[in-house]
Amino acid sequence: MAKKSKGKQTAKKDIRRGGVRRQERRFVSQASTNANVVRGFGALAGLLLGAGLWAYFYAKSFADDDALRAVPSYLVAAGAVVMGITIWIGTSSESPIRVGAPGISVEKGELRRMPWWGVEKITFEAGTLALVVVGKDELGADWTFKVPVKPHPEAVAWIVKEALDRVPRRVDIEDELLDRLPEAHEHAGQRVDLEPLQVVGKRCAVTNKTISYEPDARVCPRCERVYEKKAVPKKCKCGNSLVHLRPKPLEGIDDVEEVDTSEADHDTSDEPSDERTSTKSETADAS
Repeated sequence: MAKKSKGKQTAKKDIRRGGVRRQERRFVSQASTNANVVRGFGALAGLLLGAGLWAYFYAKSFADDDALRAVPSYLVAAGAVVMGITIWIGTSSESPIRVGAPGISVEKGELRRMPWWGVEKITFEAGTLALVVVGKDELGADWTFKVPVKPHPEAVAWIVKEALDRVPRRVDIEDELLDRLPEAHEHAGQRVDLEPLQVVGKRCAVTNKTISYEPDARVCPRCERVYEKKAVPKKCKCGNSLVHLRPKPLEGIDDVEEVDTSEADHDTSDEPSDERTSTKSETADAS
């Protein structure tokens, strides 16, 4: 019985938060150089290093001949140089990108995130072949960043996919161009499990009141916009229906923002009603 009750409490908590497991995908940038060129340099570096080490330790002809004694060292040095070139052309300076339930994040020293409710516009810049994301970060500061397609094809694909699912009104890209962008593959990126959203300290999107008690908060499962439980609208600003998150006493009310909740917490049970006063006066006259 205890396990069942605990399961029910967890289920209710998941419903309040949207009932969605929080995950995001981490995408590391790809090199802009042709992959075959990188493989060729890597193979050459391996051959030079292998030949140099073999000649240094096992080839007696190099050790006996004074003119050839320095050849193994030259081979090892050349292999190290080619290996450095391989690493340089095989990597990119672009920062890793994360895309998932919390929004879009950029790993540049510290993790900076733009939640879905903070996204204002997503466009595509044909000149630089990059996705341009405009909006506000978690702290409310204005932020604009670009995600180039060449080093980040998978990240671009998943940003577009998640944005169309969560905030489709913010995507300002023509259909013809969308068809030419990379496709979002199911196994792309590294999946990262996240902790439940911390709602305490956040402000309600309707009343702007700070959430001080976790059960008083309701979260849109699409954009993770936070609402106070007494101020949940029928539809979120992202367009998602929130009827299932509205409290039962407000189900018949069209617009919850018009409800004045200041009187709901005011207890008037101690104040005598007119009926009680009249009953007392009648009892006094009869006596």
